[in-house]
Amino acid sequence: MKRYLAIIAVAIAAAFGPSGTAVATAPVATASCVNAQTPGGVKCLQAGEFCSHKPGYAAAYHRAGFTCKPNGRLGYY
Repeated sequence: MKRYLAIIAVAIAAAFGPSGTAVATAPVATASCVNAQTPGGVKCLQAGEFCSHKPGYAAAYHRAGFTCKPNGRLGYY
């Protein structure tokens, strides 16, 4: 009987971890990006990332649904 209780206690401890809360098994959601062909190659673009004001980049950003703001960051247009 003691052995059975010890096995149950170990199983419960393994399931809830050292903090006493359930262990999270779901993957962490990440922000998605838009793949775009830029003069520098294929890039994964997201709002808020650094952008370039060089020739050709504005058209690539526009095709992907972004604009390069004066502060040098991508934003939705």
